[in-house]
Amino acid sequence: MKIAFDLRRIQNPGIGRYMRCLTEAVLAQGCDHEYLLILPPGDPKPAGSGVPNVECIESDLPYYSIREQFELPRILKRHGADVLHSPHFNVPLRRVCPTVATIHDVIYLACPGDLPSRAGRLYYSAMMRAAVRVADRILTDSEWSRIDIIHHIGCVPEKIEVVYPAVPAGFAAVKDVQQVNGVLSRLGIDSDYILYTGIYKPRKNHAALLHAFCRLLGNGIRAKLVIAGPLDGGEIILRQLTSTLGIENHVVFAGFVSDHDLPALYTGARIYACPSLYEGFGFTILEAMACCVPVVCSRETSLPEVAGDAALFADPRNIDEFAGALEQAFNNESLRHQLIARGLANVKRFSWARAASHALSTYKQVCGSELEKAVCA
Repeated sequence: MKIAFDLRRIQNPGIGRYMRCLTEAVLAQGCDHEYLLILPPGDPKPAGSGVPNVECIESDLPYYSIREQFELPRILKRHGADVLHSPHFNVPLRRVCPTVATIHDVIYLACPGDLPSRAGRLYYSAMMRAAVRVADRILTDSEWSRIDIIHHIGCVPEKIEVVYPAVPAGFAAVKDVQQVNGVLSRLGIDSDYILYTGIYKPRKNHAALLHAFCRLLGNGIRAKLVIAGPLDGGEIILRQLTSTLGIENHVVFAGFVSDHDLPALYTGARIYACPSLYEGFGFTILEAMACCVPVVCSRETSLPEVAGDAALFADPRNIDEFAGALEQAFNNESLRHQLIARGLANVKRFSWARAASHALSTYKQVCGSELEKAVCA
């Protein structure tokens, strides 16, 4: 079986990590198969690709373009692909081989505020519906997302499977204290801190966290709040709120943090806080747990499914409740040890090796179904 991966968005900081981790895990397991990796020009090739059964080609086909709808099927046919996995919902509408697509979530449909443009939402919806119609199988990251995709897109339940992703291999607490201190020094962090990582969107609920943190400071907790991630225009809004609350000297806006520095940033944190109101999976809470950081998070959407019994849950819409949970996780040493131990155990529920095994099984199933159709015809 020759398995093709459309990895043209592998440079994307979110979807790209999923693409790289899953592809590398599949290559590590599926040595009996051949692979075609469609990569953007100049991108470092995934680990495990430098072997005879893996063919890498570069393509500058623009994503979401008319051109790709003609060229991608030609590439697949020319290279003899038996199955295509698009680790995003963008698939060729003209079938030349069985297709598997990953739809991570339907956030723009469930949370219209994330994409204010009505035209953008219509396009997004149309592309997802096309993927559901054309693909032989849909993979998604959580049971919550599976249900949401069925509800918003109308996917047939039997066609969609949950394949849990995981944190990248080696993502763990940094034991080198000097390395941790070096990262914190560069980011201007000089005291105990509560951490939140993520882009700025209304559903991420940064404002509620700032209000809860203000309440925490009022209760005598001496700490800083570190907000990491590319906030774009949201940073101005959040800085104005910190000024209104009078906590601007206690909040650090760290901006984008590289994958190299991220484990150290997590490791140094006293708490990881996640006040989000919608997550298709919730990678950051697993990353924090992998780095031995107690997690306080909301009970919304997929977060309880991913966090299991390893987080302290609180309602971020109730500022007193969320602030109280942060204070417990900050001060109660017995609780902190419990959350850290449970977090490390919880992370083990998620494995790229298991995800790869599930994906390979799906590729075989859709290829087998196609062969069965051909024989019957």
